[in-house]
Amino acid sequence: MYSILASVMLLAAGCASLPPNQDNPDVYALQNTADTQLGRLYLSLKQGHPTDSGFFLLASGLDAFVARAALAQVAEKSIDAQYYMIHNDLTGAIFASQLLKAADRGVRVRVLIDDMDLEGRDKGLFAFASHPNISLRVFNPFDRQSQRTLQFLTRFGSVTRRMHNKSFTVDNQATIVGGRNIGDEYFDADPLLAFADLDLIAIGPVVNQVSASFDEYWNSSMAYPIAVLRPDLTEQGDLEKGKKELTEYLSEEPVINYLQALENSALVNAIKNNTVHYTWGQAQALSDHPNKLASYDEGEEYALSSQLDSYFTGMDKEFI
Repeated sequence: MYSILASVMLLAAGCASLPPNQDNPDVYALQNTADTQLGRLYLSLKQGHPTDSGFFLLASGLDAFVARAALAQVAEKSIDAQYYMIHNDLTGAIFASQLLKAADRGVRVRVLIDDMDLEGRDKGLFAFASHPNISLRVFNPFDRQSQRTLQFLTRFGSVTRRMHNKSFTVDNQATIVGGRNIGDEYFDADPLLAFADLDLIAIGPVVNQVSASFDEYWNSSMAYPIAVLRPDLTEQGDLEKGKKELTEYLSEEPVINYLQALENSALVNAIKNNTVHYTWGQAQALSDHPNKLASYDEGEEYALSSQLDSYFTGMDKEFI
């Protein structure tokens, strides 16, 4: 009797509902960005490829981080970052620093991150999002009033469906998509891990398709501003305190050594000298629709597999 009652109480504690997520205006990728540095670069490169998109493969972890940092540093109007995980580690700190510096220059920064890796980090997220040029939304969040472990039981099929999309888009002119989250293991920053993954830089028409997918997720009812999840976090001055702590951390020896390795990356000079060799071709960006997470049991109309059907049907020679 007592054990049953205790179990019922635990389940009840895990069933607390999320706060209302409304009155969030829809926001979309900026379109008038042809006059940015990246926009002018694309115009100069696309001669002979008027309708194609350009691609550059990022096989090296160091190069993959260099590319993100370089794009952030030339951003003039917008940065849209969407990730499953952004770790609270060395590369995560450098990544946050680059976004803050862009926001300080007046760049509009939107960060959309899945909630799987964010336990215990709400205060830092709130401080980060308090920057006037930064908006941060948490996708498919866990309820902050209940233990996460219990929610895996009481909300199974909901919190177990996560957003794995990964994109980093600057000025709606260049994007990085692929398998890498933001964390030391993805960018050759952890000497104890040998972790292989792939990304690519894309420029051209396909970037708008990546941005359209980002906007679908950003404007979804499952994307919660951190202030909606944690209305109790109203302290002032946390942003400046966080910036100071970040600056101090970035001056530590392991960080300085990694930053030096980034400077020595083969891609740095290519980016600085505008000698990156793009491969050009027709492309289509496909992604799961955010509604998939809410309607998975009702069919696969929102799943990526349904979008791929026509490609498999028309295939007669080769699939890579």
